[in-house]
Amino acid sequence: MVASTGHCPENAFMMTQNLPALPTGPTSLVNTQAAFDSLCAELRAAGSFGFDTEFIGETSFHPILCLVQVTTATHVALIDPFAITNMQPLWDLIADAGIGKICHAGAQDVAIAAQQGGKNPLNIMDTQVLAGMIGLGYPLSYAKLVELYADVKLDKAHTYSAWNRRPLKAEQFDYAVDDVRYLLLIYQKLSGQLSSLNRTAWGQAACEELCHDLLKPPDPREVYKKIKFPKSFKPLNIAILRELAAWREQAAFEHNMPPRTFMADEVLRDIARNPPAKLATLGRIENFPATELNTYGPFILELVRTLRETPESELPAPPPNNEQSPRHRLLIDTLWAGAQMICLGQSISTAVVTSQAEIAALADLLLENSALTNHPLMQGWRAECLGKPLLDFINGRRVLDAACKQQMLSVVLKPTR
Repeated sequence: MVASTGHCPENAFMMTQNLPALPTGPTSLVNTQAAFDSLCAELRAAGSFGFDTEFIGETSFHPILCLVQVTTATHVALIDPFAITNMQPLWDLIADAGIGKICHAGAQDVAIAAQQGGKNPLNIMDTQVLAGMIGLGYPLSYAKLVELYADVKLDKAHTYSAWNRRPLKAEQFDYAVDDVRYLLLIYQKLSGQLSSLNRTAWGQAACEELCHDLLKPPDPREVYKKIKFPKSFKPLNIAILRELAAWREQAAFEHNMPPRTFMADEVLRDIARNPPAKLATLGRIENFPATELNTYGPFILELVRTLRETPESELPAPPPNNEQSPRHRLLIDTLWAGAQMICLGQSISTAVVTSQAEIAALADLLLENSALTNHPLMQGWRAECLGKPLLDFINGRRVLDAACKQQMLSVVLKPTR
């Protein structure tokens, strides 16, 4: 092995009992408060459960929760949030560190639970992350894991269904049940494999990252960084884009609309590229909502005027020139190749540990002789799994001894002679 994982603590997830073949499915929705409260008591008594959500995110600022699926080892339940007055008992369970929760590709589900319940979810295990930890690929679909561990091919036709309509169609109902029915079986198989590889602690630490900072409101003045803009943008152009993006977040929230539906990225970018001084000029920008010209136009023009008068020293600096020298590019490629070999040599999917952007940032720090302590690969489980071995390799302290055995990569890090 390339690295050792250390001790694997037990937690609420360590289910040693054999699960039934599959939990039974419901025949109707949980749509009364009394039935919902009783279900939450069952989930608490079970000590761990799987969950998933169905939501619509294209029409509102926050996703509209349409359905919650939960499963224990014995049965599946489908909760209708439109019919339940108080969903807080479920959100409290998801935030309870003493109750184990299992999901698949659950970042959005966990975020919804945090937003709805006002509490940070805890003790979540994501089977997509765990699959990457044993080298099955990342990101791997739930359907692939079901096929692998249950020998069942799922019908995924209703992934983008109209989940807000009632009654649910029979096909939607079956799809929703299947979306959680296999979760505990998959988790049991994955946790066993993680344990045999002494990798449980890594899996837990990686899954904990899903729950970090969910209740921390994003800084609206950082949103502009998600909008692609030309390298030719000057500080004034960037400042206008930054303030427009921050304004759009607030306006979209007030109108309960997705920000990009309220006003498209290209509109903000075009305003920032050629800052208008008159309403007529603003109105000629392609896709600017003509019906809102008199409503928002004066504000936008005033914003542009104010920023024009702002000293350049107070405007945001352009992003650094990321043109890479041949040496820089070679270092990135070497680091990336080493990272892949170290990860694959441990049967871990590289993408669950790092990304090419993180590797490029590491190369920057190495070339600048800067401190590495704040880089993600130098912290926690990532440092143990990849960061420290990669530094040993790139600094010549250890060499990678690689071989292919039965069409599988075998890698051992050996001290340099």
